[in-house]
Parts: sequence; structure tokens; C-alpha cells
Amino acid sequence: MRGCSDCAKYEKQIKTLHEEIDLLKFELNKLRSDYFNRSREKPPKDKTTKTPLKKKGGLFEHIGWSRKKPKQIDRIEEVTLKVCPCCGSKDIHECAGVEEHIQEDIFLPRTETVLYRKRRYYCSSCRKTVTGHGENELAKSSIGPTAKAFSIFLKHDVKISERDIRMLFQKMFNMKITVSSITGFKGQFAEKASGIWENLRKELVRGSHIHADETGWRVNEETAWLWKFSNKETSITHIDKGRGQKVVENILGQSYDGVLISDYLSAYNKILAKGKQKCLVHILRDLKKVIEYWQGDEDVIRYCERLKKMFEGAIALHEKYKNCEWDKTYLAQSERIVSSLNDFAFPNPDKKILSRFAKRLERHKNEMFTFLYVRDIDYHNNHAEQQIRPNVILRKITNGSRSYDGAKIHSVCTSILQTVKLRGIDPLETLRQILLSPETTNANFPP
Repeated sequence: MRGCSDCAKYEKQIKTLHEEIDLLKFELNKLRSDYFNRSREKPPKDKTTKTPLKKKGGLFEHIGWSRKKPKQIDRIEEVTLKVCPCCGSKDIHECAGVEEHIQEDIFLPRTETVLYRKRRYYCSSCRKTVTGHGENELAKSSIGPTAKAFSIFLKHDVKISERDIRMLFQKMFNMKITVSSITGFKGQFAEKASGIWENLRKELVRGSHIHADETGWRVNEETAWLWKFSNKETSITHIDKGRGQKVVENILGQSYDGVLISDYLSAYNKILAKGKQKCLVHILRDLKKVIEYWQGDEDVIRYCERLKKMFEGAIALHEKYKNCEWDKTYLAQSERIVSSLNDFAFPNPDKKILSRFAKRLERHKNEMFTFLYVRDIDYHNNHAEQQIRPNVILRKITNGSRSYDGAKIHSVCTSILQTVKLRGIDPLETLRQILLSPETTNANFPP
């Protein structure tokens, strides 16, 4: 009897160890996929078939585009012939009709050097000699506002390096500038626009909802974090040493009177908000990976399929009534979905891979279906991820910032450029107007 009890105990331990090994394999594979962009298993290439791969078509629902005929013709050039371009014969005669071809092009260089001749005046009231301010003039600057604005646009919107900007200015505009000068342009802009960034932050907090996300950033070769807070009209960037709750509180304040849409980072958990919506795409993605990895475990598959069906049902209901009035049927179905989630995660499943989902559901059960009760709230955090994408691309080019002063400049520039994109405002003209504005820390946006 003693031996049988020992065998049962050891069998239970072996089963537990196997589950832990499977869980560790799954988590290792997930880390590889997330951080190194590698899939767990690549499908083997079929070397027997020689069928050529088809060219990828346009995206689903992708609207085609063709160049429209320009409304204005700047120059008309008459093209005539004296000899045949095919055989060189001079025996050619003009026919009826004209073939027209419209072509748009650029002409370089297009630089303008302005000499501001300032008349001096003596003011009897303040007893000072004064001069005026010319149109588009930047005081004590040998480079004009358009060139500075264009360099900032190239850096933070087109995402090219300062050295490439210097080469582009020299080749295209025959204007020689140094890399340090381009860095100085950004610093001058950020100093004038710091008040605009603060006003954008306050305007964002007054909105009905905020998408939040974060990603890694390097400052002087040390780990930092780039935070993105945005809605449909405003986007702000903030770079900080920390990745905790205090950073979110510094941006949103002690409490936020709106819906905070985010992933499952613990920094958002204790933030006081009117409502919260966790990204369902994140949890559906994890469920898909679990289903693919544990295909032979019926308990795991059954549990994950039920969860998946519940979330997909909520999403389908939301899409169906997205542009319609919420009637009694909609409210009844929403209530049924929410009730099913409240009863779903208890008791916790025995499988360790499933316990993580049970804990997540228990912790965020009141934050999964906010989009079913609040209008214009997304069930995903795709907006924040799209807003943070340009910063990720620029990080690959620049490897981060050299100092926190540089990080602040990056935050101000990207915040303003991404906000003008959301609002459909001309970015170059906005940058110019900010550079031409007087020194102030309380500027409005747009200028």
C-alpha cells in the first residue's frame, strides 16, 4: 500500500512538472515571437512544385488611386518635328489633331536669399532706438523658417537622419547646413512649442476617452520608455525613465473623467477613471496561440474556445449596432454577454496555462465590455499602436535620444506633427507659424 501511495504521489508530481515545462515552452515561444519577430514553427517549403508565387494584391477594401488632371497649367510647350523620329526622313506632313501629355515636375534650386534693410527709429517715450520686424524674418537667424520647418518635418515625419537631411539640402536646394544646426533648429522649435504640448495634454484629458500605449526607448544608451496618449484629434508623446503608475498619473492627473483604453500593463490598473476598456485583440491573440500550442489537450481547447466565442460574440454585436440605435434587443444581448463573463472564470481551472487567463478575467472582468455600454469606444487599442508606430520606426534609425533634453524635443515635435495629421492641418505651415510666433509658453494650438 505504501508503494502505491508513493507511485500516485510521484505520478502527480510528474504531471505537474510536465505542465510547468509546457507552460515555460509556451512563454519562451511567445517571447521569441514578440521580441525577435520569429514564429515558433515555419511551414516547410515545398521544393517539388515549381509554380511561381503570385504577386500580392491590394489590401482588403483598399481603394485604388489615380492621379487627377491638374487644374492649373503653368506652361505650354509646343512640340514640332522636322524629321521622322523613327527613320530620319524629312518627308513628313502635319496631320489634324493634337496629342496632349500633362507632366508635373519640380525645379531646383528654389532658395531665396532676403536682405532685410531695417530703418532705425528713435522712440521719445521709452528713449530707445528701435527697428521693425520683416515678414517671415527670424531674429538673429541666417536660416529662414521654411527651411527650419522642412528639416523638422523630414526628421520627425519622413523619418530620415540629420546627415541625410544635410545632404538633401545641399543637393536639392544648394544650401549648406551642418548636422548640429539641424539639431539646433529642433531645439528652437521645442522651446517655442513647449506651451503647446502642455495645452495639448490638457485638451486630451478633457476628452471623453484616451488610448494609451508604451514602448521601449533609449536615452544615452540607458533603458527608458516612450508613452503615447491619444484620441481621434490629439496625440501626445512623453519619454520617461519609468514604466509605472506615476507616469500615467503625471499625464492624466489623479483621476480621469473618461474611458481609458489600454493593454494589460499593471501601470493602468490603479488609475482612477470613469471607465476602462482593455484591449480584446491582445487576449484573442493569446488564446489563438494557446489553441495552436495545446491542440491535444481537450480541457484547454474547450476553455479557450468558449472564451473566444464570448469575445467574438461581443465584437460582432458591437459592429452590428455601431451606427444604429441601441434597442432593447441590443441591451439584452449585452447584459447576457457580461453576465456570462462574470460566471465564467470561477472556479479557477487546474491547468496553469488557463489559470493566467482566469486571473486576468477576474482582475479585469469589469473592463472587458465597456465598449458595449459607451458610444464611440473601441474594443481594441489599435489607435494607440498606430500612433506609436512612427516612433518605433524612428527608434530603429536613431537608436533613441542622447539626453533627456533631446527626448523632450522628440516628444514635442512628434506630438505636434501627429496631432496636425489627425486634424487634417498642413504640417509644414504649422511648423513655420510656430517658429515665427513670439517667445511664449502659453501658445494655443493650432497657432
